[in-house]
This record gives sequence, C-alpha cells and structure tokens, in this order.
Amino acid sequence: MLGTGCALMVAACGAGPDESEDMEGTESVKMSISLAGDACGVFSAAATVSAPDLPPPSPQYLNVGNGYIEGYLFNIPVGPRRIVEVKAYNRMGLEVYAGATAVDVYEGSVAYAQLQLKRNPQNCPGGGTGDIYIIGSLEGTGPGQDGGPAYDAGPWPTYDAGVYDAGSAFDAG
Repeated sequence: MLGTGCALMVAACGAGPDESEDMEGTESVKMSISLAGDACGVFSAAATVSAPDLPPPSPQYLNVGNGYIEGYLFNIPVGPRRIVEVKAYNRMGLEVYAGATAVDVYEGSVAYAQLQLKRNPQNCPGGGTGDIYIIGSLEGTGPGQDGGPAYDAGPWPTYDAGVYDAGSAFDAG
C-alpha cells in the first residue's frame, strides 16, 4: 500500500554499451516503485542523488505509468553514501509522497537499497479507513523449519513461507 509507504529497489550498475568510454568512475541508478494502493493520484515523480562530495543535485524526472514510477539516474560518481531521494507529485504539482535512502556506489558492481515513500498528510490527507497488518513473533520463540504455520506471515495462507516451500536447502532451520 503506497498510502503507508512502498519499497524501492535501487541498483547501481555499470554504464551500458551506448555510453561513451570516458564515463569511468560513474554509474547509473535504476528504480521501480509500485503505485499499488496510491491514494493521492501520483501524476509525476523526480529523483535526486546527493552527497557532500557532489555538486548540488538537479532533479531527474521519472516515468509514471502502468502502475509504477520507473527511471534511471545516469552518471552518478562512485562513492559512499549517495543519498537517493524520490518525490512524487499529484496533478496539481503538490508533493504527495517522498523518501530517501543512502546507497554506496561502486564501479562495476550492483548495490541494492530499500526506500519507503511516505505520504505527505498536508497535500494528501486521506480519509475513511485503512488496514493494518501485524507480523511478529513471541519473545523466546523461533520459527519452524519452513517459517511456521500458514497464518504467521500475513493475513492469508498464500503469504506463508512454508506454502510455497523452495526446499530444505532454503530453510532457515
């Protein structure tokens, strides 16, 4: 549910074959954010990358469509703690979701990070009701070999790690 936040997978990867060879020391960042549960009418989005050793960031606009915010940020200098910030806007240009995370960018490798876009209650106040899913465990107990009974990982059995068992090689216990 985008109303409470959404996950963003960020991958820093090497420049593609269409890039010029003088791009050594820079990488690109790819992102895809699901708009499932968007209660604010996301119409556009932009991302920036910042760090103390980088010049002030300019927003790079992302594609919004087909239920996702997607895009690439190119020519990001390698280095630690690159702050990736994403802002999503409604049709009126008001910021309705925003979030940031730090990514270490290494030349020729892939780095992953998770980002939660939080709703701006002033520009998208919400109303009505919502749902809360609670997932947890009791102190001093541990999961079974396949993740436990069918109700432990979500509201329906299809969420359980044990229902779609990948085999004993993937079990935690």
